[in-house]
Amino acid sequence: MLFDGLSNFYSNGTMTGFPTGAGDRTMLVVAKANATLNFSWIFVYGHAPNPGTTSQIGNHNGSFATDFYAVDFETPGYWDGTVNGKGALASFTLSSSNGEQFNSGLSYATKPGLSINTTPVTAFVGSVDGTNEYWSGPIAEILLFNGALSTADRNKVESYLALKYGFSLGSTVTPLNYTASDGTVFWTASAGFQNNVFGIGRDDASGLLQNASNSINLGSGNGAGQTGLGNLVVRSTGALTDKQFVMIGDDANALSEATITSGTAPAVAVGSTRLLRNWKVQNTGAVANVDLSIDTVGLTLAGGSTLSNFRLMIDQDGDGDYTTGTITYPVASSASGTVLTFSGITLSNNAVFTLITQTNAALPATLQSFEVGLQKNKATLTWKTSNEINVDYYSIDYSLNGTSWSTAGTVAARNGAGVNTYSFSQDNLPVGMRYYRIKRVDKDGLFQYTAVKSVRVGGSTVFVLKANPIIKNRLEYNIDAAQSQNATVRVVSSNGVVLFQQKLALTAGSNTVSTALPQMGAGTYLLQVQLNGELINKKFVRL
Repeated sequence: MLFDGLSNFYSNGTMTGFPTGAGDRTMLVVAKANATLNFSWIFVYGHAPNPGTTSQIGNHNGSFATDFYAVDFETPGYWDGTVNGKGALASFTLSSSNGEQFNSGLSYATKPGLSINTTPVTAFVGSVDGTNEYWSGPIAEILLFNGALSTADRNKVESYLALKYGFSLGSTVTPLNYTASDGTVFWTASAGFQNNVFGIGRDDASGLLQNASNSINLGSGNGAGQTGLGNLVVRSTGALTDKQFVMIGDDANALSEATITSGTAPAVAVGSTRLLRNWKVQNTGAVANVDLSIDTVGLTLAGGSTLSNFRLMIDQDGDGDYTTGTITYPVASSASGTVLTFSGITLSNNAVFTLITQTNAALPATLQSFEVGLQKNKATLTWKTSNEINVDYYSIDYSLNGTSWSTAGTVAARNGAGVNTYSFSQDNLPVGMRYYRIKRVDKDGLFQYTAVKSVRVGGSTVFVLKANPIIKNRLEYNIDAAQSQNATVRVVSSNGVVLFQQKLALTAGSNTVSTALPQMGAGTYLLQVQLNGELINKKFVRL
């Protein structure tokens, strides 16, 4: 919400559960100050102008102000400093009359002996009292806890806010973990990669569902990147489940190019050009595939406008040494203006990657697509490749549990120019789950696996609403799909008007989906799920 600094504010005279008297409390805000002269307040409650009877968080001449009206705790150089360049994640804890301020999870200042007696009266957002000291700038979120959060619990809340708004917690000197509501660490503090940390994830207990994200440091607030900063955006390609996260941070190396030399990468990559910067991935909960884009605006890159020149070089074992382990080279799938997109790529846990900006002729074949279809008990695999040079054959691997693999057969590589399309079928399959992957084997012995696809033989689609009727504008449901496929979800009113539509990428097996609905009145509605050749309708009631 944007406040104009002149007259905009919000007030609420009905307060329950707010900390009163000298009680412990924790306040967290995400905001940006567009003006810092004099007083301006993000959040205030209490009985101004009596000394010590309010609880306030905001600005005083650029200071981080957590005041209690005439009982002041103010730290200079905050809102008028570099901290506020894109906005700030600011926190305050009062514990046994001792105050502590935090910036992006790190202690910023302390002050003991705050003598206060907050009274439970009207709360204001954007002003001290609805007539004075207005906040100028956006306020994204305010959280107030009736108690002093422990360090661990405060980290959970700050992790929620940091992921939601693209903040980096801590610093390279003092890196911090990102922690889910149940204590799961989904980004491990990293002195080498605690720069521009961002990601996607889902945490049902905290109401967090972030399907696309970038760092607040690199973006412009609308998904576009700032000039010369190499803004990355990661997007989920399917429905995330609870406690699934993909986080990315970088090593702050320059976004300039260097030629790959012998001993720094596999021989097939030598002679290509790459960015000096490296990015680190933490994948929690086995998120399968994501879309990754980078905005090259303001960067001078050797690949020019030729899409096939641009690839990621991914070190799957995560040690940052591109000469060891499995190295993959997914090619950019599309370009829009200055934005390169890599669609449906696998970023495994701890992987490290960089951007190749000019490829040499020796880089291996590029997988453009891989699909598995099912007709009764027959599975058909189809895949397309390009840039085939010195590829020997493709091995078709299958598994009954996704862990132990066997070879179903091989297909010779064509090594033809342009796009090559291949297929392979398995018939008379028994009932149950079946997992497939393709292994590309080059003539020099190097190999690379595709992502894993799965089908369920002998199954049918099962669709179950978790709650019916619903009392909030959110639907939660399970779709048990026989195979990986795309689906369209619609909410239709009783008179046939489509109120909401959403695209889903389902995997074979159970898919848990949480859908935020538009504001709807009480009544009966129809939830439609359109699958490949199948339309499922479920009625639900909104109370």
